[in-house]
Amino acid sequence: MSRPYAWAVQSGALCRLPAPVAESPALDTTLIETRYTGLCGSDIAKLNHPWQGRLPEPWYPGHEVVGVDTETGGWVAIDPLVPCRSCHYCDRGHVHLCPRLRRIGWDLPGGLADCVSVPRDNVIPLPHLKDPAHGILADPMAVAVHGVHCGLRMPLGRLGIIGGGVLAVCTAVCAVRAGWDVHMMVREPSRSQQLRYVLDQRITLHSAELPACDAVVDAASGHNDAPIRQALAAVRDGGTVLVQNAYAPRVVLSAPLRDVFRRSITLRGSFSYCRADGRDDFRDAVELIAKGGEWAARMTRDRFPLSELPQGLAALNTGARHRPFKVLLTSDT
Repeated sequence: MSRPYAWAVQSGALCRLPAPVAESPALDTTLIETRYTGLCGSDIAKLNHPWQGRLPEPWYPGHEVVGVDTETGGWVAIDPLVPCRSCHYCDRGHVHLCPRLRRIGWDLPGGLADCVSVPRDNVIPLPHLKDPAHGILADPMAVAVHGVHCGLRMPLGRLGIIGGGVLAVCTAVCAVRAGWDVHMMVREPSRSQQLRYVLDQRITLHSAELPACDAVVDAASGHNDAPIRQALAAVRDGGTVLVQNAYAPRVVLSAPLRDVFRRSITLRGSFSYCRADGRDDFRDAVELIAKGGEWAARMTRDRFPLSELPQGLAALNTGARHRPFKVLLTSDT
């Protein structure tokens, strides 16, 4: 049997290294045999583009992981947030703000590997899913759940969403279930056409501009400030703009702040997800995905063997007509 391996970035180059797992897992950890690993937009930004921020050395990416728990034999998803559990923020469930937070697929080895060792508390059993691969959507859906339920604490109304990727779709699915009147701005015609067949009919798609909205979620890629400027243009005076991505390093907001403040706009970040107020965004996300929908099949249909990671990355660089919503890496075994 060949030795388990993992994809890593070492000295700035993508390479295959022995999987960093011990023969005997440490106390309170378990070994997960990976079956599906999703490429998140944050991974792609670092793997496909010159990255101006810091990376661990070596960096073992992959935080959207579904696999089989070797202890129980059950299908599981991995919550990638590993907080200290003892600080001011953790006491309140705001684990995403923990100053000693470690993240599987960043500070800790991730799931672009045959197997990965993770804390037992981060193993989330999957309910019966039409396709276990849908479980890799738990991370982006948790970001969406956090944004809708924690970031938009305001009366329901018209919600605009900037973006047509997986995070934007998850936000739309979550928001329409919560009772918002959801409008998405999707500029790519081919992507908009794909979404019309899989999204709830209560979600209205726009190709140019959004109508005036009570709140707007920026769920687009963060390599320039165009999405947040579009959000500011679409939100009503006194409304809220919620930013769900961290933007790439050194991106600055070119919109005049005076206009933001004069219009009494609330500009709020909603990065990652939490376990506050008796909720657990990641577990709630898994339950939401389990309710089904053709959107989940569309988001997870483009799959490559783990050994073909470079080909998966190349597919994401092709023209809009053929570009996948998300690339899944499947177990080689």
